[in-house]
Amino acid sequence: MVYASKVKAPSKDVKKDHALRYHSLHDNTYLRYFFGHTAQVTTVSMSAKTDMFLSAAADETVRLWDLRTDQCNGKIECATTPCVAYDQQGLIFAAACADGEVTLYDARGYARGPFSAGKVGSVDRATGLRPRVTCLKFSDDGESLMCVAGGTMYIHDAFDFGEKMRIDVAMETGGTGAGKDAAGTSGMNLEACWTPDGQYVLSGGADSRVHVWSVRTGGKVTSWGSRHAGIPSSVRWAPGMMMAASACTEGGCALWIPQLDA
Repeated sequence: MVYASKVKAPSKDVKKDHALRYHSLHDNTYLRYFFGHTAQVTTVSMSAKTDMFLSAAADETVRLWDLRTDQCNGKIECATTPCVAYDQQGLIFAAACADGEVTLYDARGYARGPFSAGKVGSVDRATGLRPRVTCLKFSDDGESLMCVAGGTMYIHDAFDFGEKMRIDVAMETGGTGAGKDAAGTSGMNLEACWTPDGQYVLSGGADSRVHVWSVRTGGKVTSWGSRHAGIPSSVRWAPGMMMAASACTEGGCALWIPQLDA
C-alpha cells in the first residue's frame, strides 16, 4: 500500500517529513519512499490499470508518480490545497486545483494540460468564491464524478461536467449550515464514496452517523447503526465485497455489512 507520512516532530528536511511510503504488507517492510512534497499530503489516488499514482498536498501541488521509481514524473501547480482522483479505467484523472474548479486530464498526456474544466457549487456572496473541493470520486462506470465541497456532495457528468444533483449533507444530517459540524464551528471535510453499482453514495454526517443517499433521487435511503464518537469524515466501500468501512475524527473505525432490508 501507499500512504502519506504523519509528522509528529518536524525535522530540518521537510521533504523527508512528508514523504509517501510504499509499504509491503507481505513482510512488513518499506519498499520505497517518494520525496517531493513539502507539506502534509492530503490525497493519494492509485491508477486501477497501471503502476501510476497521484498525490496532492497542502504545499499546493499535485504530483504524479510511478511505483517502480522514486523520481517524480510530473507536477501541477495549484492555487489552493488540491485533491485528485483517477477514473476506474486509469485513462483520465480529475484535479481540484482552485476554489470551486475541477480540471480533467488525459493520464497519458497530462503535460499538454487539461482537456476539460468545470465549476463546482455556487459563488458565496460574502467572499465572492466558490467552495474548495476536498474530495473527488469517479463512479465505477466512469460516467459520473462526485465532488465534495463545504459539506455538500455535487454529482457531475464526467464528460461535459454538467451538474446532475447536489446533496447538502451538513444540513440534512443535523448541521447548522453548509460546511459546519454539529456545533457549527468548523468545516466538515467529508470523504464520500460510491457503491459499486453507482446507484448510491455514502457519507458521514454531522450527527456522527453514516448515511446512504440515492443518486437517482438525491434523497437519503438509510442511516446505519450506532453513532461514531466523532464525525465519520472518511467512508470507503470494499472492492468486491458487500462491506463498507468508516473512520471518524476521534480516531474510531467501523466495518459495516449492509442489510438488504435496511
